[in-house]
Amino acid sequence: RVAARSLLQYMHRGAALAHDTRYDRTQVYDALYSRGYQVQSLNYSQSRLLLPAVGQLVLNQSGSSEPLRTALDVGCSHGFAVSKLWEMGLHASGVDLSGVAVSIARKARQDALERCVPPLPGRPASCFLQGSVADLPWPSRAFDVTMSSDVLEHVPPELVDLAVAEMSRVTRRLMVLKISVRKEGRKPSLKALEEEIGRHIQLHETVKHTPFWIDKFSRHGFYLRSRIRTPGHLCCAFVLQANDSLLSS
Repeated sequence: RVAARSLLQYMHRGAALAHDTRYDRTQVYDALYSRGYQVQSLNYSQSRLLLPAVGQLVLNQSGSSEPLRTALDVGCSHGFAVSKLWEMGLHASGVDLSGVAVSIARKARQDALERCVPPLPGRPASCFLQGSVADLPWPSRAFDVTMSSDVLEHVPPELVDLAVAEMSRVTRRLMVLKISVRKEGRKPSLKALEEEIGRHIQLHETVKHTPFWIDKFSRHGFYLRSRIRTPGHLCCAFVLQANDSLLSS
C-alpha cells in the first residue's frame, strides 16, 4: 500500500516533471522502487562486493583494544547489507533516499533497535531511516565504519560536497565505498517511468573517477587505505581510513 500510494502521488506530478529539471529525486526513487527497482531479489545486492572487505576489517580489529562495533550503510535499499553487518556482530543502521525502499527494508529484515545505532532525537525508532546522504540523521562519529555501494554517483553535483562532509562527520574510523564511474544502465523500471512522464531521467548525476572522490574525502581527514578488486564493469571500490587527528577526536 505504501509503494502504491507513493507511486500514485508521484505520477500525479508527472506533467510538471516533464518540464522541470529540478524534479524531486525522492519521488523519482520512490516511483522506481514501486516498479521493482533493485528489489528483484531481497537476497541480492550490489553491496555484496563490499561485504567481504568489511568482514576482513572487522576480523582484523577483533583482537584490538578498539574493535569495530558500529556500522552504517548509506543507500541501504532493501536492507540486505545491514542484515549481513548484523551477522558480523555489528550494530548497524541503514539510510536511503527512498521511503519506499526503507519500508521494504523494515518489512524484509528484523528491525530491532537493539541491533542498530539510535538516530538523532525526533527521528523514527528504526534501524532503517529515510533521508539524504547530504543530511544524515545521526550524531557525529556515530559509526566506526560506513559503507556505501553505488550511491555517490547518484548525488547531484551541487550536493556532492555536503554528502562527502556528512559521511565524514558520522564516521569515526573507516569507509568502504563503491562508486560507479559509468553512466547508468537503462533498466526496465527506469525506461517505463521515463515513457510515462515523457522525459529523460539521469540517475548517475556525478560520474567521476576514483581520484576525484579520494580528494574530496581527504579534505575531511580520510585517506586511501586500500583498493578493492571488482569486475571491470563494476569499477571502482576502495577503503578510506581516518587520519590520527580524527581518531583522537
